Amino acid sequence: MTREKGRYVKIVGGGLVGCEVAYILARNGFCVHIFDKKQPLMCHIERRIALKNELDAELSAFDSPAYLLAKRLGVNVENIDGEFVDMVRDKLKTFSNLSFVDAEIDELNYNELTLLCTGNNTTKNLIRNLSKFVGENKVNFFHPAPIKVSYIDLKNLHYDGENLYHINLNENDFGLLVENLKKYRKRYDSDDYVNEISIEKRAENNSLRTYLRPIYTQNEKPFASIRLKKFEGDYELVDFYTALNNTEQEKILKSIPALQNAVITSFGKIYLRTHLKSSTCIDRFLKIKNHENIFVGGGFLGVGGVYENLLVANYIAHNIMRELNGKNLFESPKNTALGLLVEKLLKKSCLNDMLLSLNYDIIGKDELNFDSGEILKFKENCHGKFLQN
Repeated sequence: MTREKGRYVKIVGGGLVGCEVAYILARNGFCVHIFDKKQPLMCHIERRIALKNELDAELSAFDSPAYLLAKRLGVNVENIDGEFVDMVRDKLKTFSNLSFVDAEIDELNYNELTLLCTGNNTTKNLIRNLSKFVGENKVNFFHPAPIKVSYIDLKNLHYDGENLYHINLNENDFGLLVENLKKYRKRYDSDDYVNEISIEKRAENNSLRTYLRPIYTQNEKPFASIRLKKFEGDYELVDFYTALNNTEQEKILKSIPALQNAVITSFGKIYLRTHLKSSTCIDRFLKIKNHENIFVGGGFLGVGGVYENLLVANYIAHNIMRELNGKNLFESPKNTALGLLVEKLLKKSCLNDMLLSLNYDIIGKDELNFDSGEILKFKENCHGKFLQN
């Protein structure tokens, strides 16, 4: 689709990704409107354990504005926070062809070239309207953190191999668990707090046993089983997610005979997560399928990690510039961390609600052969040699 050169871009979300894309577009002469009802940014400080040198090389090859600013100020890229993003925003305000609009967007105009990168600040109205186009089941709303315990009586643990265990419940134990969960469930009127993945909601729907399927052995045939995974000395309760408060969680665990003496080392929580199931509704250019004007980036795309989000932002920005100039878009370059990230994002299981990060979601560094020179070729192929850096 041919576009008139100089047409403006609407960016919904003024976090790190929105600001990065806006900076690249504005410094290359395009008009940008950032719609952002400023809210506290959720920045996750992480310890980069994989591909740091490769990611540094690729962001450097892209001349990423945020990356170069962080290096100049001596800020660790993986520790970029809301204060740093505010500094980027201040720099953006010096561009005459860029404006911030203090407003929430509840509905997209699918005729306007738009980048949607609202992350966890996506409004419920926008989610509802977007769901009409991508499907009701293609937006994840919640992300669970498991309950972790220690000091479980070993006689109650059954080993299943590779740090996996289970504990058993008889029919009476299971019935008491369901009764207690239903009792606590009644305290909460809103499904925004207690959703379908919580044990209390499953108890209310009489589906809990489906998730606590009994594990039969030669000697035991329990009514239900709770699976556990051992990690650094603690045991995570698998598929036992809850939005109950800490006191209620303690009471629930004390009602399970095998866990009466266990110590909770980390309480469970269900976080609001607002991101697309990208493998089902995003194309290789990171647009919503069948809606060629809408790019998606950041946490709303399902990407986690500062490095990863900056790489995606640069990929999107360069293709938006080609779109504005009426040119065909380019796919992410192969043999790069960016290429691997896009590939994994588009193949990611819909059953996995976690944000995708190359920090953890790679098989092994020895199997990868990245070349940051491919990023330079990508930029030159996109724009020739006259791109404003």
